[in-house]
Amino acid sequence: MPIRIPKRFTRLYITALSLVAFLTILGQILVQNTLKDGLNDSWLVNFAGRQRFQSQLIAKTALLLTQRPDLADQSTQLKEFKRVLADWEDHQDQLQTGNLRDISATYVNSDTVRAMFVDIEPHFSAIQQNAHSVLKWMEKPGDSASIDLSVRNIFAHELIFLHKMNQIVFQYDKEAKEKVTRLRRIELWLMALTLVILLLEGLFIFRPAVGKLRETIAQLMDARENTMIANRELQKAYQQLRDTQAQLLEATQLRHQQEIKEHKIRASALLQGQEEERKRLSKEMHDGVGQMLTGLKLIAENFGETKEWSPRDLRNAQDLRTVISQTIQEVRTISHNLMPTVLNDFGIDLALKQLMDSTARNTSAQLTFTSNLKEKRLDRNVEIGLYRIAQEAINNAVKHSEATQISLDVSLSNKKVTLRVTDNGKGFNAARKKSTATNGLRNLHERAHLLDGVLKINSAIGRGTEVIAQIPQL
Repeated sequence: MPIRIPKRFTRLYITALSLVAFLTILGQILVQNTLKDGLNDSWLVNFAGRQRFQSQLIAKTALLLTQRPDLADQSTQLKEFKRVLADWEDHQDQLQTGNLRDISATYVNSDTVRAMFVDIEPHFSAIQQNAHSVLKWMEKPGDSASIDLSVRNIFAHELIFLHKMNQIVFQYDKEAKEKVTRLRRIELWLMALTLVILLLEGLFIFRPAVGKLRETIAQLMDARENTMIANRELQKAYQQLRDTQAQLLEATQLRHQQEIKEHKIRASALLQGQEEERKRLSKEMHDGVGQMLTGLKLIAENFGETKEWSPRDLRNAQDLRTVISQTIQEVRTISHNLMPTVLNDFGIDLALKQLMDSTARNTSAQLTFTSNLKEKRLDRNVEIGLYRIAQEAINNAVKHSEATQISLDVSLSNKKVTLRVTDNGKGFNAARKKSTATNGLRNLHERAHLLDGVLKINSAIGRGTEVIAQIPQL
């Protein structure tokens, strides 16, 4: 029984945690799917609304081309008419079939929306056929009476098409709101179920476990008391033997105490030696590495060029000085990158200027820095966050953009600090990169978010990159 009870608690605990994890994951899946559907719904509402505008534009252009060709450049109007008509037909097909080619997605229309598209189809076809008739007439003019009839037919169906498409837009919007409402209701049920599971976990797992723990502690206390009683009885029995074993017991105790003392002395000395050695190594690692490297550099520089040295020895001496200098510089660079002292001592303005100066020495790109802070000190967390954002953005520009010009601008205006890093490099697709963001880009957004600010990345292939961080400063 003592073995089965912990196993039962373990199974119940794992089951409860698994249910909570399942509900959490299920909630996230529902949220992500709803967000994806929300993007599709936004596209549907947007382009369904555009269908109304394009139908009006088709009617107006048809009238302008047939009735008043003298008011505009006819070739331009005809080209625009063809483009709008093709776009109007394509988006009507995407909306009606649910094959959203523009965003590489599919969408299943509800029965209500499908019925609306069936109802609007005759008016769409009428406008489509008459619009194509206008195109044919423009390419090969013929009877003006027939083209007037086509234009009248377009206007006769355009208003009805506009009204029915407006109903479709409202239906799309209504269904999108119903999805959000349904998700909110499901989330509330999931949260309630999670709370119930946690309550049941507390009642049927933690509460019995606590009770069992108290019972075990009580048993241990009773066993301790019984042990103490047994010890007292043994002491009484030993007392009866003390007179006959007094000398032997005294000698044994003295020898035992001496051994304990010697063991304590050895252990104490060993621990003290270990602590001293750790302290010495810590101090040498913290304070001695830089000084030893500097001293080593001074010694290496004292080797002059003498006639006794061969050219190979001179090259080796020069290589030694170079390696030592590089090692010192690398140690300083690592220390500076972790937390530059100028940031704590003088603020973000001089720290960013020093960052640009050190970067300029390691790249062929032209770097420029502008600021209106004038050595003004900001909140310490804001200064550290801005420095890390600038450090990451400039590092990305140097490593990945192939830029020849990189600029850093920081300004304080209207209680808001704006940091802007711009380069003229190869750029990237910012919209696509946002969905597959790297750790560096996510860190930039997270740092700005933690400071209650916002970060924007504007970039396009072949047009460079611009990183803008805006942080409130009280």
